[in-house]
Amino acid sequence: MSGHSKVLRGGLNLGLGQVVSQACSFVKSIIIARLISPENFGIAALFATTYSLLEMISSLAADKLLIQAKDGDLPAFQKTAQLIQVTRGVTNAAVLFLLAGPLSRLFGAPQAQWAFRCMALLPLSRGFMHLDMNRLQREMRFRPAVLVDVGSNVLVTLLALPLALWFRNYSAMLWLLVLQAVSSTVGSHLVAERSYGWAWDRKYAKRIFEFGWPLLINGLLMYGIFEGDRVIIGSVRRLFPTSTYTLTDLGVYSVAFSISMAPTMFVANVGTSLFLPLLSRAKESCVEFERRYLGCLNATSLVAAMIAIPFIFAGGKVVTLVYGSKYAGASAFIGWLAAMWAIRIIRVAPTVATMAQGDTKAPMASNIVRSLALVGMVLAAATGRRLVWISICGFLGELMALEFLIFRLWRVHTLRMQLSFAPCAAFGLCMGLAALGSATGIGDASLIATVFGSLVLMAIGLAAMLLLVPQLRVDIRALLATSMASFEPKRLKPEMQV
Repeated sequence: MSGHSKVLRGGLNLGLGQVVSQACSFVKSIIIARLISPENFGIAALFATTYSLLEMISSLAADKLLIQAKDGDLPAFQKTAQLIQVTRGVTNAAVLFLLAGPLSRLFGAPQAQWAFRCMALLPLSRGFMHLDMNRLQREMRFRPAVLVDVGSNVLVTLLALPLALWFRNYSAMLWLLVLQAVSSTVGSHLVAERSYGWAWDRKYAKRIFEFGWPLLINGLLMYGIFEGDRVIIGSVRRLFPTSTYTLTDLGVYSVAFSISMAPTMFVANVGTSLFLPLLSRAKESCVEFERRYLGCLNATSLVAAMIAIPFIFAGGKVVTLVYGSKYAGASAFIGWLAAMWAIRIIRVAPTVATMAQGDTKAPMASNIVRSLALVGMVLAAATGRRLVWISICGFLGELMALEFLIFRLWRVHTLRMQLSFAPCAAFGLCMGLAALGSATGIGDASLIATVFGSLVLMAIGLAAMLLLVPQLRVDIRALLATSMASFEPKRLKPEMQV
C-alpha cells in the first residue's frame, strides 16, 4: 500500500471513529443536561475536572513513545511501559480516594464526597489498559484503537437515558464515567495481538521518564488549559467574597465549553494520531518534513475555520436549541470559546511537529505561555466580571501559545516562520467574517436564517482560504485524486486476463 493510501486509510478510520465517539459524547451530554438541573450538571462537570487533574499531571506519554521510538515495537519496551502505567493508575486511585473530602468541600459540594471517592475507580481501571493498540499505530493501523473508543462510547450512550431517569442528579454522570473507563480497559485487551504482561527494563524505563518528564509538567499546564477556567468558576466564590459565580454558572459554562470543544477534540485526536507517525518518518529529511508539516498546518487551519464560523455566528442559538432555554446564558461567551478552540486546532500541527522531532519540551513551554491566561481568569473572577471575560482570557492565551510554537519551530528546528503566515492570516480573516455576521443578529433569528447564514459564511471562508493558501488547493487536489484511485476497481494485469 502506498504512503498516500495508508494516510488516507488511517485518516478515514480515525475520522469515522471520532465522528461516532464525539456524537455519542454529544448525545450523552444532552441527555444528562436536559434531565438534571444546571447546578447538578455543574457538580457532574467537577468529576471530569478532578479526574483529569490526576491523569494529566502523571502522564509520561509512554503510549506516544511506543509510536515515536525506533525500537518501540519490542515486547520488553511495551511491557515496561505497561508496568509504569499500572503503577500510575493505582497511585492516582489512592490519591483521589484520600482527597475526596477536601475536594468536595473546596467546590462547595460536600454532599458529593462519596461520589468523589468512587471516582478512584477510573484511574484504577484505566491503569490496566493494554498498550498493544497504541503500538499498532506505528504501522498506521488505527482500527483496534478506534474500535475500543467507539465501543465504550456507544455503550455509555445507550445507558445514559436509563441512568439519568433513575438518578435525576449528578450520580448518573459518575456511573457513566466509571462504566466507560472499565469498558475501555476490557476492550484494549480484546483487540490486542500480544499477550498482556509486565516487565522492568531499566534502560527502557529511563527512556520513558526522559521522554515523559517534560510532559508531566505539560500535563499540569494542560489541566489548567482544559479545566482551569471551570475550577476557577467552581471554587472562586469560596476564596473571594466579591465573586458572584455559582454552581449554576458552572453548569451553563460547562455546556458551552463542552459543545464548542467537541469538534476540537475530534480534530485533535485524529490529527495527533495521524500526524505523529507521518511526521516522525520524515524527521531526518528537512525538505520532506517541511512539506508534510505545511500540509498538516494547512489542513488544521481550514478545518478550524469551518468549525468556528457557525459557533461564532450562531452559537447561542445552537446551545438553546440543543440543551434548552435554561442554558441560554451561554450565548454571551460561546463565540469566544469557539475562537479559542479553533486556535487550539491549529496548534495541533506545530505541537505534533515538535514531538516528531523528539522535542517534548516545546509543548510544555507553549502551555506555560497558554497558562498565563489563568492569571487573567482569576482576576476577572475575583473582581466579579462576567463569564465572557473568562473565555476572552482563554482565547488570548491560545493565540500567544500558537505564536510561541511557530517561533520555536523556526528557532530550534529551522522550520521557516513564513510557512505559517498564509494559513494563519486566512484563518484570521474567516474569524473576522464570522464576527461581523454575528454582529448583524441574524444568527439569533429563525432556525432557517441561522443555518443559511452559517452556510454562506462557511462558503465565503472556504473561498478565502483556497485563494490565500495556494498549497491548500494542491493538497486538496492530491487528496481527491488519491481518494478516487482508492475506489476505482483494480485492473488485472495483461497476463492475468483470459
